[in-house]
Amino acid sequence: MGSSPAMAYDINSYKDGAVHAYSYGTNTRVAVSDTKQDGHPVYVKYKRETSTELYTLWNKSGNGTTITSTSAGAIYVIQACVSIDGWPDSCDSKRE
Repeated sequence: MGSSPAMAYDINSYKDGAVHAYSYGTNTRVAVSDTKQDGHPVYVKYKRETSTELYTLWNKSGNGTTITSTSAGAIYVIQACVSIDGWPDSCDSKRE
């Protein structure tokens, strides 16, 4: 018998109507979209199965834009965040 294919699942994280972070399908890439015209940059914190490191992908391009990571090991944790100058960052609860 051959091995069965890996299960794919979609991961989504949202915060304050300002950011949508996601990884779909095989989960080898993460994307972060700025979804609010508020002038605040957004980012996603994420982990890959191939590392213990916590990665960060920034989107400083403004409302209506999406930034996508390079392809690597499967992503299993994402956390959408909004960067507000002078205040603690606003982040969604961790998605595992």
